[in-house]
Amino acid sequence: MERVKGIEPSSQTPQPVESQPSAEPSETAYTQIGAQIQGNDRRDLAQVVKAWAELPVALKAGILAIVNAARNKGGL
Repeated sequence: MERVKGIEPSSQTPQPVESQPSAEPSETAYTQIGAQIQGNDRRDLAQVVKAWAELPVALKAGILAIVNAARNKGGL
């Protein structure tokens, strides 16, 4: 029986993947964003930001899905 070609194990040592530069906003961008948010929205967003690191991954994904859905439907 003939071996299928193209799926042989690589003889090369795997190379580490270089990290891509982050698309994170700069501190200046965060300051500008914060300056645009007023009143109750500012307090609400501050609560989300403060709790974000402690939230389970699934909950973070849900929050981002809601934001993206609202944005895509013109709700934002």
